[in-house]
Amino acid sequence: MVAGIGRVMLEVLAVVVPLYLLIVAGLLAGRSGVFRGADASLNSFVYWFALPAFLFDSIVNAPSGASLPQSFFVVAFGVTFLFSALVYLGARLMKLRSVAGQLSISAGYGNVAYFAYPVILSVVGPEATLAMVLGSMAHNLVFMIGYPALASAGHADPARLRQALLKAGPKNPMIVSVVLATIVYALGWEVPQVLSTPIELLSRAVIPVALFAVGLALGPALKAFSNGGYSIVGVLIVSILKLVAFPLLTWGATRLLVPDPTGTLTAVLVLIAAMPTGVTSFTLSQEFDGDGRIVAAIVALSTLLALVTVSAFGVLVV
Repeated sequence: MVAGIGRVMLEVLAVVVPLYLLIVAGLLAGRSGVFRGADASLNSFVYWFALPAFLFDSIVNAPSGASLPQSFFVVAFGVTFLFSALVYLGARLMKLRSVAGQLSISAGYGNVAYFAYPVILSVVGPEATLAMVLGSMAHNLVFMIGYPALASAGHADPARLRQALLKAGPKNPMIVSVVLATIVYALGWEVPQVLSTPIELLSRAVIPVALFAVGLALGPALKAFSNGGYSIVGVLIVSILKLVAFPLLTWGATRLLVPDPTGTLTAVLVLIAAMPTGVTSFTLSQEFDGDGRIVAAIVALSTLLALVTVSAFGVLVV
């Protein structure tokens, strides 16, 4: 058991350290003043170009010819939505209305693309590829559609509400990307190389640029902590909800609902849920709320704590 935990921790550490180096690089760049105000521009690049390209590339290249039980998608989508909704309602009841949406997305939206893929492939193996790709897509859609819609609900003015809803749907580059990719995948079309190459290159920019932008936003977030603007206890609680409560709920739902004789589906769903808060949650918060500092702090803390918690869940499900 101890050897198993040690092996998984080393595999998680190999994933975490490069992510943190990119965040630290952004933090240092922000403090130097060279990139003052650049986080908004970098975030816009990720939101409008790199992330849609990543989603499109992931979907059109998803494995084909295999199937998963419907209950797998019920857990991947339904439990994620339920848990995030409960955190949102809890924050509202605790008089945290102004940041309820940000706390909700931080507690539910995991770093599935940058963190879960290498961890799952290392811990579970290549047989988990199909479940990993489709499970992460279901997980992503909860927030790609739900968070813009939630942010839109705060607009009382009809004109602003209409614009916000358009931004959440037809004008949301990630939704457009997913719809187009799904059509291409379903019809079996092959993307011409003249288009697939720039799409792939853009998709590779998601990880470094988004994490660098998180580092840029982390400086103001740390300053807000020192000034009493944010509670470190609150950030810690949300991080624990994300890293412990969410995967435990997913594990229980999977054991109850998903037929899984090999244990692969359980491992994939639990590890997706166990991932630290995703950098895309910062991207969405910055885009729709105009201030992603508290989310940046949760991303940083949960990524650090994930070394222990993801290792523990890896041993539990493998």
